[in-house]
Amino acid sequence: MKPWDIEGKWSVSHFGWAEDVRKEMPLLPKKVMIRDVTFREGDDCVGYRVSVEDKLEMLRLAVEMGIEEIDIGGPSMHVHQYEFGKAVAKSGIKVRKTGRFFANNTKDYKRDVDICVEAGSDNFRIILMYLNEKTLLEQLKAFPAMVDYIHSFKKEICWGMSDIPRASMDLIRKVYTEGVAAGADKAGIFDTFGVANAATMKYISTKVREIIPPKMKLMTHCHNTFGLAVANSLACVEGGTNEVDGVINGYGDEAGNASLEETTVALEALYGIDTGLKLNLLNKYSKMAIEKGKVPIQPHKAIVGENAFLRPMYIWAGIDMAKESWMLHESLSSHLVGTQSTVVFGPEGSLDDAPIEKKLQEQGIPYTPADIVRVRETVESMLLEEHTYKARRRYVSELEFEDVLRKVVPKKK
Repeated sequence: MKPWDIEGKWSVSHFGWAEDVRKEMPLLPKKVMIRDVTFREGDDCVGYRVSVEDKLEMLRLAVEMGIEEIDIGGPSMHVHQYEFGKAVAKSGIKVRKTGRFFANNTKDYKRDVDICVEAGSDNFRIILMYLNEKTLLEQLKAFPAMVDYIHSFKKEICWGMSDIPRASMDLIRKVYTEGVAAGADKAGIFDTFGVANAATMKYISTKVREIIPPKMKLMTHCHNTFGLAVANSLACVEGGTNEVDGVINGYGDEAGNASLEETTVALEALYGIDTGLKLNLLNKYSKMAIEKGKVPIQPHKAIVGENAFLRPMYIWAGIDMAKESWMLHESLSSHLVGTQSTVVFGPEGSLDDAPIEKKLQEQGIPYTPADIVRVRETVESMLLEEHTYKARRRYVSELEFEDVLRKVVPKKK
């Protein structure tokens, strides 16, 4: 079997398996776990508001799909994330739950830990905040005590520094060397503000992998400021990362995060890496997230966008490109990711004479040249129809909020 060309799944470039290419990725893992951070990062996506009950429904589908670990957020920082963590624990859904807090709270970290445990956290993520070098070193000094306290609850700890691409390599080495010495269990790489390219993230992943023990897990969390979150996550995998954070539909604050569906399919199809997920549930999960959160996605979004498997009806050199296809093989099967390919009319070229005649012949309908013109004109008029979509208000601007304050809070005499 050729892993790059599997009937009913995908047909991608064979160069991805070529020796000259693979030797540039000596740390490439055989399996990568996708951590679902939809239930935290989704909260930060402007307009995306989902009730606890709806989150639990989404979570059940995610677990059915194969998700083993989720991020419940910071229960000690946000009440809604505390409530979600408690609800997941009460629901009986079998999934590992990560609670997190920022290490710059060096004096009251036990409170953070206690609340995370109370909210049902199975493991912890501690972020050392790179606000400046001085405060980072202060957090690093307090880090061993944090590790000891969390380990007293027999919980695993993932640690890393925020905004790692803008830190010096000397500082990076110190953070991860001392984190290992403190006894933390898993290392994390965080492109908190999406400021790196793929080459940079692969380089950082490789360097951190050199610092930590060979068998220690290494995860990555990338933001999409430049539209590179998926590419950067894949680059980290090339550098030895074996856990990747993903958010369904790429939801998240500002430009969002690495899309869970894009990352997963790319790992499986382009690298031959097992994620353990049922790819045929990706579209169902995406649609549920849109329905619950009321935030639409761009039509041409890969894997789950409305246009992802829509094929304009073209005729080229006598070939029906939408059905017979001029491709050697289908690059990605729609059925693999839980949807289906559909032929459509509307894009330029799809209403030429040849496509219209092809369909008339398929339907066994006798026609004249005048009939072709009438069909084209009718469809063109249909394409002028305007559809109205209702959507709830996505946000309140700062000026509007200030106006609310003036109106709602009475002036003190």
